[in-house]
Amino acid sequence: MKILLPLLIPFFILYAQDSQTLPKIPDITIDTSTTPKEIPTPNENNDTKEIRNPFESVVTPKQSGQISNPPQLSLFTQTTLNLPSTARKIKKITLAYQNLDGSISTIEQELNGDIDWHFPLILSQEIKPEMQSQKLQDFNLGKIFDFHIDKQKITLKTHLNMIRDFTLASPTRLILDFKSNSKKVLQDFIQTNLPIISKVDLQTHLDFYRITFTLDGQYKYSIKNLKEKGLEIELF
Repeated sequence: MKILLPLLIPFFILYAQDSQTLPKIPDITIDTSTTPKEIPTPNENNDTKEIRNPFESVVTPKQSGQISNPPQLSLFTQTTLNLPSTARKIKKITLAYQNLDGSISTIEQELNGDIDWHFPLILSQEIKPEMQSQKLQDFNLGKIFDFHIDKQKITLKTHLNMIRDFTLASPTRLILDFKSNSKKVLQDFIQTNLPIISKVDLQTHLDFYRITFTLDGQYKYSIKNLKEKGLEIELF
């Protein structure tokens, strides 16, 4: 027994070493020097990509002053209000309305009078009688601007290109500027006698002509290009 023990010790040592040996894991090499390449879009490359002028405003006057899809108007005509049998005198009327910016305001009218509750109160929008003066819906300014006005829609035909549009207040005016191709000075105006657009002016400013529509109040507007050289302006 004493003789076999020294012989068995190396055997157990080799067995223990073999059992602890694990297979070698291969090394993984990652190349960090390469960067992902940007895949260009099919319709755009470095030659065709448009470079924005850093001095040009991102929002143009046309975008800031117009709305692309005018809402469909549902004009108020008339409504009736039935009174309770206890009503004897009318004292005040309060009317709530919505502004251009969406806010709600109210207007009050003090009243004083006897009323008969058997008959309803009627609220309607007054239609003004036709004006006796001649209304000008079709006219020309400067021999280069042809106008047709139909209520709140304006058709303006000209070979000049519009460069900007905006509005001014007190009184409310819609301004359209057109690039001038000559140094000819133009100055003209028309009193239309129309209920919404009462006057149209033509003036010369440096290298452009200015058309001014004088309005009877505040409006939003949209402008569309016509196929045959011109614009269609709608007020709402």
